[in-house]
Amino acid sequence: MAVSTVADLGTLHQFHGVQPVLPVADAARAARYFVDVLGFELDFIAGEPPSYARVKKGDRSYGDPVYLRLWQCGRREASPWRGEIVIHVGKDIDGLHAAYLQRGVTVIEPPTSQPWGLREFAIREPDGHILRFCGYL
Repeated sequence: MAVSTVADLGTLHQFHGVQPVLPVADAARAARYFVDVLGFELDFIAGEPPSYARVKKGDRSYGDPVYLRLWQCGRREASPWRGEIVIHVGKDIDGLHAAYLQRGVTVIEPPTSQPWGLREFAIREPDGHILRFCGYL
């Protein structure tokens, strides 16, 4: 790849943060699941009836907050695999896994220590999205 003389727009415009949008069958139900089961906080819910929501966790005291947007699109069936969301955890990844099991979360990969220095596990939430939680060994 040739070296570009074009300005680094990401730096120039201070790109920061990513907020994935997850299509869900019911925004209110999905928001309750993320709050009540996975431990997020409701940041906002919009529409009457609700059709769009954002959940978050964190306050910059231990890293950047995690934001997920939940968009109601009326589909319940799982789509073909398109990727997954990776959420970094600061401590006790095994304790988080155990807590999720107690709450009935569908774990699709148990905690595993990876050769790249992370311990991680993966879950599938009710709309079929895969969330991978990982922490440093």
